[in-house]
Amino acid sequence: MDSTSIGVFDSGVGGLTVLKAIREALPAHDIIYYADTAHLPYGDRAPDEIVRFATGISQYLMERGAAIVAVACNTSSALALQALRQRLSVPFVGMIDCGASAVARASASGRIGVMATVNTVRSRAYTEAIAGRRPGAVVVQQACPELVPLVERGELDGARVRRALREYLGPLMEAEVDSILYGCTHYPFLHTAVREEVGLGVALVDPAREVAREVAREVTRAVDEAEVAPSAGKGAPGRCGGAGAVEFVCSGDPAQFRAIAAELLGWDIPEVEPAEPV
Repeated sequence: MDSTSIGVFDSGVGGLTVLKAIREALPAHDIIYYADTAHLPYGDRAPDEIVRFATGISQYLMERGAAIVAVACNTSSALALQALRQRLSVPFVGMIDCGASAVARASASGRIGVMATVNTVRSRAYTEAIAGRRPGAVVVQQACPELVPLVERGELDGARVRRALREYLGPLMEAEVDSILYGCTHYPFLHTAVREEVGLGVALVDPAREVAREVAREVTRAVDEAEVAPSAGKGAPGRCGGAGAVEFVCSGDPAQFRAIAAELLGWDIPEVEPAEPV
């Protein structure tokens, strides 16, 4: 990998939304994506477990050459980002600040809904981050524990998805929010179903592009400091649609992850490397 290679990790396929945005923003840079499906889901695990998983995965990505790491998991961003920045030497880009900035701009009334995992809701990370950017905002959080398993199975619509969405979106609509933040990277894959449930009058905010912009800024700083240019990619140039190489690593079942990832991304993913769970 080149000197500005990018590491990305999530508990499963959710972070692919962030990977895709980074790929579009920085097509010449190598990316390695780590899916920790052996420990899926993260949403209701103990905080010290999340810190341990995130630290081990980040160290692995650094050993593989990542000079910047995108924590493409809201739960890890809420519970482990501070520890990662204290313990490890590379720049980290998390979801919370990027998501809070995006939804604060998108909301006209300041009545903001947040769909998230149980752990992210408990942390109040989004409530505090949004308040810092939009004083006086009313933030209504909604834990959505059924959604990650549905997306991980490739179930993006149907009776079970609609039933879960009605349960979770109902309180947000009753609170008259004018914007809803996808506070978990899995949820944008349900965007079509969510839009049909909430109608056209509610802004649906995906932090992925904001994260990609922040990663691009970190890459620019790294290139300026090192006075080097990014490589054109190694290994399999353009195999996922651009010049840089994209590698996938999975702590669980590589074949299962590959099948779902290929379907969600619409990319040809020839192989997924197995990794021992951290």
